[in-house]
Amino acid sequence: MRTTLDIPDAVFKKAKLKAVHEGIALKVVVVRALEREVATPTPSLAVRKKRAHRLFAALDKARNETAIERLDREELYDRPVLRRH
Repeated sequence: MRTTLDIPDAVFKKAKLKAVHEGIALKVVVVRALEREVATPTPSLAVRKKRAHRLFAALDKARNETAIERLDREELYDRPVLRRH
């Protein structure tokens, strides 16, 4: 299938260099990347939440602080910046 894509210059240059170094067509590099992307399952929302919870728990433990309540997006961006001395 033929298609047209807008690829950022930096990404295109990296892909082209990879193709040149491997002695293959740019198309092969792009197809490989797309195949990897679609073959890798995206974790479910529940799994991502569980990972985030474990990460925040580990960070809290490392800081030796108690966890703060969970914030939604609006609260997170409206929260004042706390500065440590």
